Amino acid sequence: MLDSRNSTCVRAGLWVLLLAYGSGCGSPAEREPTSSARLSPQSADEVVELARRFVQPSNDLRLEALEDELQRRSLGYAVQSFPRSRIDDDRLSENGRSVGHNVVLRMGAGPPRIVVGAHFDAYRLRNGTLSHGVVDNAAGVIVLLRVAETIAVSALRSTVHVVFFDMEELGLLGSRAYVESLEQAPAAMVNVDIVAYGDTLLYGPGDALPDQPLASHVLRVCARYTVRCIGTPRMPSSDDRSFQRAGIPAISLAMLPADEAHRLWLLLNGELEPALRGALAPAIVGTIHTERDAADKLEPETLALTARIVTDLVLDLDAGAP
Repeated sequence: MLDSRNSTCVRAGLWVLLLAYGSGCGSPAEREPTSSARLSPQSADEVVELARRFVQPSNDLRLEALEDELQRRSLGYAVQSFPRSRIDDDRLSENGRSVGHNVVLRMGAGPPRIVVGAHFDAYRLRNGTLSHGVVDNAAGVIVLLRVAETIAVSALRSTVHVVFFDMEELGLLGSRAYVESLEQAPAAMVNVDIVAYGDTLLYGPGDALPDQPLASHVLRVCARYTVRCIGTPRMPSSDDRSFQRAGIPAISLAMLPADEAHRLWLLLNGELEPALRGALAPAIVGTIHTERDAADKLEPETLALTARIVTDLVLDLDAGAP
């Protein structure tokens, strides 16, 4: 239920193919960027300090940190509570935590036509402690907070839901609960996950010659900001999957250095022998879900750029909404 909170890639051929994927950024959009003038500047120290507020010993405390930030920014929200499903892998379970909580911001009136989301929960390590969860996914939360601030003061044609999902690390439980609660399917969903550092946007599902509207929108925004973007038919599992399984068009966005994005593309899509997979594994694979996922990985300029990209993507989708 909703509880209102009125606060305020390996062969040479494959490499060539992969680089071709990274070179296509579509045609520049006709209009000017929508978000750059609306996002207030933040110093690098402020961004790092904000990320550290989400480094907590429990996900309930991460939720509290999120609510505090929403209240501080005078962003009204509601909390959607849902029961946790049975988890087969006991090491993923959190003792005493049987209920999850999505945080939903509604902008506009009526059922959502566009959903943009990021998960706020962190992964529980084998030793029982919680990962710092900065790359995965406090960075995404910070981006989404900035996106929400701009969308909240934008003239929307449709209704946008900005959703901070819980229990993504326990099997996408929060996004599944949110989708199941919808009375009407939205037109599109944008997921923000792994955006802490780098200058290359990895998006999926998508490819170099996209024939789906969401990928085309992403390419146009990449061109607008002259950002290298790489489409991948597969992305690591995240909350966009819950929407795709329900037949809702959804796309997931990540930011990485170009070399890491290329390597990840190969791991996700290439038919590689195990030894080669290990040799190609990008640094991100050894960061998330480990004790190394910490604030020293954060690049505030990446978060600022990602916030502009995501904001423009959502507003472009809204402008084309029926």
